[in-house]
Amino acid sequence: MRCGAPKERVYRLVREYVAAWNRHDVDRLTSLFAENGSYGEFGLGRVMLAQEEIRRHLNATFGALPDLTIAPTGDPLSSGERVYWKWLMIATHEGEFAGVPATGKRFELRGASVLLTNGDEIVRGADCFDVGSIVRQVVPECERRLNGGSRAMPDLWMYTLADEDNIGYGE
Repeated sequence: MRCGAPKERVYRLVREYVAAWNRHDVDRLTSLFAENGSYGEFGLGRVMLAQEEIRRHLNATFGALPDLTIAPTGDPLSSGERVYWKWLMIATHEGEFAGVPATGKRFELRGASVLLTNGDEIVRGADCFDVGSIVRQVVPECERRLNGGSRAMPDLWMYTLADEDNIGYGE
C-alpha cells in the first residue's frame, strides 16, 4: 500500500487474501504475490522464495490441514506499504505439519500476519505464531512432559511486526 492508501484498499486486500486461504485457492493465493515475492512462516522457521515455492508450500499445508480456516480477530492496520492483522486459525491435523505426523486432532492457533506490498501485489508475506501451541494441542503428552505433568506452559504468542530489514529472506 502506498502511504495514505485508503483504508478500503487495505481491507479489500486482506479480505481477498483471507478468502483465498479459506477456499484453499492455491492459484489465487499465489497470484496475489509478486512473481519473485516471498512468504515466511516464522513459527516454523520457513521462508518460501518466489511463486512456485509458495505454491508447493500451500499445497502441502492444505493437504495436511484439509479443513483449515482463518478468521481475522480485529481490523487490519496499515503503515505505508505494510499491512498487519491478527488471526485465529482452526484446523484438523490430517497430515504432517510443523514436523509432527498426522494425529487427526483439531487445533486452534492464534497468530499475526504482515504483508509488505507494492500496489496490489504482495512482495513479502510473514506469518508469526507459536508452533509449540500446535504441538501442545495435537500431542498432549508433550505438554505433560514439558511441564512436569502439572504446570501450565506460558503462552508464547508472537505478535511481531515484521520489518523487511530484520527478516532473513535469503538476501
